[in-house]
Amino acid sequence: MPQIVSEIKLSHSLIAFRADGLLELHTSDEHVYEIEDVKENVEAFGKLTGNKKVPVMIIGGSFTSLSKEAREYMASEESLKYSLCEAFILTSLPQKLLINFYIKVNKPLVPTMVFSNNDKAVNWLRSFL
Repeated sequence: MPQIVSEIKLSHSLIAFRADGLLELHTSDEHVYEIEDVKENVEAFGKLTGNKKVPVMIIGGSFTSLSKEAREYMASEESLKYSLCEAFILTSLPQKLLINFYIKVNKPLVPTMVFSNNDKAVNWLRSFL
């Protein structure tokens, strides 16, 4: 288990900065993320990282989803200002389809991958440190 340096709990997310330099975002299980939720997450990223770009691991809840506006904002320069790269760890097929659609259509400005396996995601993220 990685050591957590600091964390911020929001109504829809838990964001933790790890000692190994990775940022973890745990999403709520049944939340549909809107643009304001994503903006809150980004603000927390900046606070936890000292406004530095770091690899980000997004761990989706069982039924987490995104609005169209949230997806568009997530791919923007403003939303990615603290993300060096992003790995989504997802277990459900609908979520994987949604994020693959996000990657292909919204074209995030940082390297972005989808994983089912936490270890593979961490290894990929660490390659950016």
